[in-house]
Amino acid sequence: MLAVVSLLGAHIAQWDAVRVDAVTLILLGILCLIPFADFIRKIKLGEFEAEIGRDEVARTQAKVAVELPPLAEADGSVSEERIRKLLREDPRLALAKVRIELEEALRRLYAAAGGSAPDSRRTSLSRMVESLARQEVLSESIAAAVREVVALANRAVHGERVEFGAAEELALLGIQLVREIQHVILERTLDPIQSSVITPEEVNLYEAARYRVTTIVPLVDGPKRNTYIFDQSALDDFLGGYEEYAEFIVAIEKV
Repeated sequence: MLAVVSLLGAHIAQWDAVRVDAVTLILLGILCLIPFADFIRKIKLGEFEAEIGRDEVARTQAKVAVELPPLAEADGSVSEERIRKLLREDPRLALAKVRIELEEALRRLYAAAGGSAPDSRRTSLSRMVESLARQEVLSESIAAAVREVVALANRAVHGERVEFGAAEELALLGIQLVREIQHVILERTLDPIQSSVITPEEVNLYEAARYRVTTIVPLVDGPKRNTYIFDQSALDDFLGGYEEYAEFIVAIEKV
């Protein structure tokens, strides 16, 4: 600033020893703006935008506001807690994590909708979304929101500035979309391939029966097979925390 004032004074006094022309003044103006670069909210040149703002995220949120359930402030899920922590530490990393979770959920849904696991690994994200929308596995609005969240997250991951508030809203919208996709996966997984009517007596027999449950524990050194005998109550307890076990069920037989 002292340099600017000095040159301005020399220019006004028309001091011959110092030549101040238009180019010098422009360069000095740029020099003065550099310390304030972080306060510039957005630069737009044609279709290029230098920052992801809340308005872009808001447009995406509006498309799926009716279909997605509200996200509780403290949902308690591990994924949301991790994302919120990452948002405080590094918003860009949080968006990268959201994008990864969206991709994993989409690949699982794509495989559940008829595509094989190898196909899902070879197929691009955009083609999977297009295929799922075409099969009406995902609604058009959910599919469009997934595309836009992935696109915005990609822009942030590749170095584009993102306002913290926009990053938070985008990340939380991504979590909502992941949950919606997981819900669709669960619905398709739990849809029985066959159903038949049985008698009340058969129901009583199955309720009173005991079951042999076989599981596999995939240890790195020495994986093993476990066998349990459960009644219906013990089986319910066992399945209650099943997702937390370091083993998986391979067979359930009525004893």
